[in-house]
Amino acid sequence: MRISTSLFQQRGLNGILDQQAGLVDIQSKIASGRRISSPSDDPSGSVQIIRLSQAKSVTEQYIRNSDSALNRLQLEENTVKGVEDTLVRVRELAIQSANSILSNQDRKAIAAELRQQLQGLLGLANTQDASQEYLFAGNQVSTRPFTQLAASNIVYNGDQGQRAIQISSGQQINDSDTGLAVFMDIVNGNGSFFVEDSPANSGAGIIDPGQVFDASAYVADDYTISFVTNASGNLGYNVVGAAGGQLIPPLPQDPILNAPDYEDGAAIRFNGLETKIEGNPASGDLFNIRPSVKQDLFSTIADLATALETVVQDPSQRTKMQNKISASIVDLDRAMNKMSEIRSNIGARLNLIEDRTATNESFLLDITATLSDVQDLDIISAASELQQRLSSLEASQAAFVRIQGLTLFNFIR
Repeated sequence: MRISTSLFQQRGLNGILDQQAGLVDIQSKIASGRRISSPSDDPSGSVQIIRLSQAKSVTEQYIRNSDSALNRLQLEENTVKGVEDTLVRVRELAIQSANSILSNQDRKAIAAELRQQLQGLLGLANTQDASQEYLFAGNQVSTRPFTQLAASNIVYNGDQGQRAIQISSGQQINDSDTGLAVFMDIVNGNGSFFVEDSPANSGAGIIDPGQVFDASAYVADDYTISFVTNASGNLGYNVVGAAGGQLIPPLPQDPILNAPDYEDGAAIRFNGLETKIEGNPASGDLFNIRPSVKQDLFSTIADLATALETVVQDPSQRTKMQNKISASIVDLDRAMNKMSEIRSNIGARLNLIEDRTATNESFLLDITATLSDVQDLDIISAASELQQRLSSLEASQAAFVRIQGLTLFNFIR
């Protein structure tokens, strides 16, 4: 076989090109800090890098989601605290207004402050977050949740949806509560029933909010306590249920003639509940006991203000106002309990977010460390390899120059 000069030159050139390619590759890896530049460098390592990178990206998204939910829930917690502060002041005003020495003008001044507190409450209900999204609008985050149509009429424009934020592979969390749940769906009365006096009452009887003393015997019904003159000529009362019929006095006694005598402040008990009536009701006066219903917080305050704006001219009107104030205080207490429950629920969610965030951050550190082991370049070894390749390239270049200069004429003398 004859080896030509051109073959020697081609092989020498190919050697130089291979050395340059290797040099460029190691320089590229040093510049990027990555051990694997292409899948062919390490197929199994490349697959592992893809898997770890995806897990890292998902975990980072979980952490961002947690931060977003945390910010909204902290804002909601502060807002609900503001609602509680408003309710405390409103309750103080309600108790103050019950003072019998107050004049009509005094109660009107209290009503004016209640209207101001109502406007402040409306502002809290329409709170927006840093992204200008409404906090209590449900999924309708761009819609103003509450609008006032009249002095005592505030309507909810949001929906009942709650945004569920993914904070881990198996955990979602609601980043707020709906305005319907916070401000509208508040059970009135004592939570089981509420009491009211008839507008036609002419006496001075004030009914207590009452309580359920035996839950196993309690029967929810529309009850009426009627005051009558009994067979003894005394003021008595009877109790009739819309569904259960006559309860006091028990059948088959006559509801009027056999009505038990009224005792000021004495407990009236039946069907697992009790209440009492104080003062001087008149024969013919009626008091109703009805199952509790949902009542919005705005109406509770607005109705109280309206009642205080009413001019009182006689004892009967004063009694009606006292009954309204008493019922409003009970409703405000229910609202404050509701705010406490909401804050407790928010606190539980905040604790859960903190726990999941700590877990995600720990997992992210582990992923990052593993990913670094797989893909990061050993700089010391790479620097040594770079020096070797530089030396090899220089040697190849020197050898090529010498081979290229060789001809038979160099041996002719």
